[in-house]
Amino acid sequence: MAIGARLLRVEDRPLLTGAGTYVDDIERTDALEVAFVRSPVAHGRLLDAGLDEARAVPGVEAVFANEDLGLPPLVPPNTNPGVTVPPQPVLAKDKVRFAGEPIALIAARDRYVAEDARDLALPEIEELEPLTDPWRAISDDAPSIHEGQSNVLVDIARDEGEVDAAFERAAFTAERTLNTPRQSAMPIEPRAVLAVPEDGRITVWSSSQAPHKLRQALCELLGLDEDSVRVVTPDVGGGFGVKAHVYPEEIAIAAAAVRLGRALKWAEDRAEHLAASSQARKQEIKVRAAMSEEGELLALDVEMLCDQGAYGVYPHGVSLEAMTTSGMLPGPYRIRNFRVRVRTAATNTSPEGAYRGVGFVISTFVHERIVEALASESGIDSAEIRRRSLLAPDEFPYVSIAGQPYDNGDYPRALELALEEIGYDEQRKRANEDGRRIGVGICSYVEPTGMNSKVFEMRGMAGIEGYDSAHISAEPDGTFRVWTTTPAIGQGTATTIAQIAAAALGVEPDRVRVEYSDTAAAELRGTGSFASRSAASAGGAVTSAGGTLRERLLQAAAESLEADEGDLEIDGDRIHVAGSPSASVTIGELVAADPERYRVTDTFDPPQTVYPYATHACVVAVDEETGEVGIERYVIAEDCGRVINPLIVEGQVHGATAQGIGGALLEGHDYDEQGQLRTASLMDYLVPGATELPRFELHHLELPSPVTPNGFKGVGEGGTIAPAAAIANALSNAVGSEFNSVPITPEMIKRALAEGGR
Repeated sequence: MAIGARLLRVEDRPLLTGAGTYVDDIERTDALEVAFVRSPVAHGRLLDAGLDEARAVPGVEAVFANEDLGLPPLVPPNTNPGVTVPPQPVLAKDKVRFAGEPIALIAARDRYVAEDARDLALPEIEELEPLTDPWRAISDDAPSIHEGQSNVLVDIARDEGEVDAAFERAAFTAERTLNTPRQSAMPIEPRAVLAVPEDGRITVWSSSQAPHKLRQALCELLGLDEDSVRVVTPDVGGGFGVKAHVYPEEIAIAAAAVRLGRALKWAEDRAEHLAASSQARKQEIKVRAAMSEEGELLALDVEMLCDQGAYGVYPHGVSLEAMTTSGMLPGPYRIRNFRVRVRTAATNTSPEGAYRGVGFVISTFVHERIVEALASESGIDSAEIRRRSLLAPDEFPYVSIAGQPYDNGDYPRALELALEEIGYDEQRKRANEDGRRIGVGICSYVEPTGMNSKVFEMRGMAGIEGYDSAHISAEPDGTFRVWTTTPAIGQGTATTIAQIAAAALGVEPDRVRVEYSDTAAAELRGTGSFASRSAASAGGAVTSAGGTLRERLLQAAAESLEADEGDLEIDGDRIHVAGSPSASVTIGELVAADPERYRVTDTFDPPQTVYPYATHACVVAVDEETGEVGIERYVIAEDCGRVINPLIVEGQVHGATAQGIGGALLEGHDYDEQGQLRTASLMDYLVPGATELPRFELHHLELPSPVTPNGFKGVGEGGTIAPAAAIANALSNAVGSEFNSVPITPEMIKRALAEGGR
């Protein structure tokens, strides 16, 4: 069977041998190369772009400021009354709002000339107070970042059950403040765009996770019809959410290409990625929790402040982290009383957007750290608290107190499996060894994946479809080609989508070729590759389209062979009567007779969100002298529904967990008081390498979801969600001092030890 087969990834050989095609690999001898003039300050009035010297550089073909392009701003649509979305100019106009904001586009004969000209630009800016602290930004006397608008972009509250009464009857309570920093997604390939105008049309190659959304934005802002705009995503060197947005640079490059009638190319460098691509995760959360004498969780009372940065990313807007974090604060627990107020502040920093596990990393950090705090207050082991409050299998389907419709699961089994494999009881008894402090930590979580249109409608995110589409064609050689609205971004899509299509068609996966996402392939519309939606959403469209195409082939073959459809089977490039291979017709013959009949497009809107879950457990060793952390063991017990390809699932979980460990121990942005990014290079923004990572011990539960056509759930983000909490819990156990902020650095550990950690 195609589903469940441990197949090697078909996309890997060209990528590993240098034969892949990324945007920067696409050669156009007529293309000009682009560099952006960016704001050197975080907040100020833009009096003049200062481009005269740049325009005079030999080899510079064109320079565009805001007034030269005359484009409307990007405005992510949102219908939620608690949300205010400021417009983002494609190039800064009148004002700059973060250091790194694009002010002008320079197109030159090569990148060297473009960058030399960029360095000669001298924008004249009247500096204003930079707001980098979100609490300062929402204070009454703070200057407005967007004139006429409050710096509070989101203010939403929810109060369910009887929170105050639950605290009154609680035997134990705990209150903590937790902080998470800004982080960057750090794909190997940063953003890249090639725009080619030709005969009144424009083709844009973009390293994007959402090509159909990019086409829509280009049409709206450039005033073009859909037939005039084509967007193609070739090989993409990672996305992790940062490429799920439409950026001003993409719009500016396309607009300038149309104005010039010339191809334009831009490949973002690492410094630009760190400073000007969307960042994520900066929040401060004050949480109170109540628990019964028996160790059952009773109530959560939470106040959140999210740092959005200067703008809302398109199309997600300004409420992405606010909504995702607050909606998952109860986690996998049976909590019946819940209060949350969430605010989002505009600041003079890079806009915050999606990054793998958006919001769920933080909500999990909150509920798992507060469980540990309650364990400390009560003397009840934290594993036991989890046991007493985790939802049981017979309680599903279950709607959480925050309104999340959990589909199915066995949360207690995931916990027990992780505890068993890590040897939890034995690890808790270990003493300090040879100048090292030993600690064990656990984390249980659940996450929403494959969100449908109703979810985005509920959030007010009117610019996100929530569904995806697929197009499958039978080819004259008897193979099949597949296009979807969820591009490959390194997650093994060419293999897994081929397996899904093969299962629906009733053929072997090697008969299916998954093509680059291309808005010209068919009349497809859809959301894109983010929020772990490819299998649940695009997979549903592929299953439906494949089933229809199979029916058409069998119907035509039955007529040709004068046989019953039920007696036919597809074997390679032929369809024959079962048991009589000689009585056959080729797929190519059927296609030649009526090509259009064997091209099928379908769209799938998942009936509801699906919820994978896991428990992570780890053992850490802390060097008392240096504060260095070593991860001795790392166990994962997870359920992503029906597994399409175990090899790819393991790779996704391993890679995601590696990113989560980076966020737990290494990664965090730092802006100074003037709004300048201190962590502006990989000398200062640290990411994990092989020496920082343990061997992952992965165990699957595999309970198929009852609400998706194939039982699939998402898997791409899950591993990122747990490490911050699991490692913080383990380090708190090892050092005897709480760690409620990440990343947890050696300096923090040494300070905790000096201040009396056990």
